[in-house]
Amino acid sequence: MTRDEEIEQRARAIVIARTVYKAVLVVWLIAISAMLLIWWLTTPNGYFWPVWPILGLAVAAVVWGLALYRKFPFRIQDDKVAREVKRLRDVG
Repeated sequence: MTRDEEIEQRARAIVIARTVYKAVLVVWLIAISAMLLIWWLTTPNGYFWPVWPILGLAVAAVVWGLALYRKFPFRIQDDKVAREVKRLRDVG
């Protein structure tokens, strides 16, 4: 595989991952909207229970987004990937 093919394959994987991330965010927004609607229809002045699943989804979205968009501290370092590739080649 040439260097250009490797770069294209890596770019394709990144684009796919970011597309999936955006699709999952849309699904989460639909789920959050459904929870809010259920809460509003059943107990509009009662305990606001949707806050807990919303917070959980928000934390997951932020951590996943930071890792996906290579922001500190959740980024994959190329030297660690190279070491793991070398280790796997040495074992097998």
